Amino acid sequence: MDEYSVKGDVFTGVLRLVASKWGARGLELIGAGPGDYAQEQWYPYDIFCNLLSKIKQELAPGNPMIIYQIGFSMVKIDRRWQEIFGPMNPAEVFVTTKRQESQYRVGTYSAAAIGPKHIQVTFACKDCRPEWCEFYRGRLQGVLELTGRTGVVHIQLPKDRNGPRVFDIKWS
Repeated sequence: MDEYSVKGDVFTGVLRLVASKWGARGLELIGAGPGDYAQEQWYPYDIFCNLLSKIKQELAPGNPMIIYQIGFSMVKIDRRWQEIFGPMNPAEVFVTTKRQESQYRVGTYSAAAIGPKHIQVTFACKDCRPEWCEFYRGRLQGVLELTGRTGVVHIQLPKDRNGPRVFDIKWS
């Protein structure tokens, strides 16, 4: 397994969303389909980021939010997450970052409570790609909404390309 990797079920989830939004033509344009990836197999992080980039370039060049929207939708429509996060307090959800290792192993994550309804998740990665950050931000927003809270997730970008990203999560 590659040092940074993403599980096949994440690839297939993204590609199912592509198929539902753009149909077979969308899959053809990006040169990939859900059947190309085994659910339980791990694939290199770069392949996943390249897939996200291709989706943005080929299918939604005028939509700067498409990768965020895909990450968000992946969480919101997945019954596993609906059952897990529905009854939880966001503070408890976000300070436990181990759960995500079942789907991706990309960099290191740590979380800290800043206030009663304010968490920061810090993501450190040696090759932090903007596609990954937008996808992850969308997933965090989806988790927040599954808990029944209203709020927003922002990214605080570092001064250098490989510095840690801070995802600032606030809710009411």
